[in-house]
Amino acid sequence: MMPRMGPPSTARQDNPLYVSFRNPQWPPNFINRDNVLDYFCNQANTFYEMNSCNQQIKMQNITNRSVEECLRTMQGVQYVVWYAQPPLFIICKQRRNNVNNVSPISYYYVVNGSVHQAPDMYSLIQSRLLGALEPLRNAFGEVTNYSRYNTAKGYYWEFKNKPNVKKREEEKKDDEDDKLEERSTNFQKNRTLMLLNQLFTEMPSDDALEREEVEEEAAEKPEEASASSTTGEPKFAEPAARATTK
Repeated sequence: MMPRMGPPSTARQDNPLYVSFRNPQWPPNFINRDNVLDYFCNQANTFYEMNSCNQQIKMQNITNRSVEECLRTMQGVQYVVWYAQPPLFIICKQRRNNVNNVSPISYYYVVNGSVHQAPDMYSLIQSRLLGALEPLRNAFGEVTNYSRYNTAKGYYWEFKNKPNVKKREEEKKDDEDDKLEERSTNFQKNRTLMLLNQLFTEMPSDDALEREEVEEEAAEKPEEASASSTTGEPKFAEPAARATTK
């Protein structure tokens, strides 16, 4: 039996916090407070609803009044500029029940031409809690290594031996060495070794030592000759000891 083909299920929707919109036809430096709402109210924008009051104003082509004045007299979903400080703009999606009653739904921020949805309080707290779970789990695992139990004392902590500190320092040193090694490429390493070997072959260390010894001996000989000439006294051989017979 062939599987049934059809459009994908719409039950699972994409998270709007991971969706963004950008219009390549608008340069980012061209967006300002007056036209940022026109940039946001685009049919290609996934955050924009076509049944909103802003779309009705566009379809009616109202030019004798501003958009803010028209939205105040209308009811339904609306988009207004909440904050403007280039290059950051905040758009508020709200539902207007009457002239004085407005309930916000969500906020969107435009940064350098990119539109993103601002996270709500639930998503923000959830993200922070999930980010704090891993450090807490590591902390509890580290603490349990120092807990001890004795029938006389009960549970107690023992922080005398700390082998993990030395291990961490050694790991840090290894990581630093690895980073230094990663800075140089294989071409640089091989090229440097080739140059060093070439220098060793051209100027070996044994020849340099022999030359230094010969120069030192040559320097010592004239010093001895000068010392003997300065004294001027003849050298006599000591007389041999006479043999005595009894």
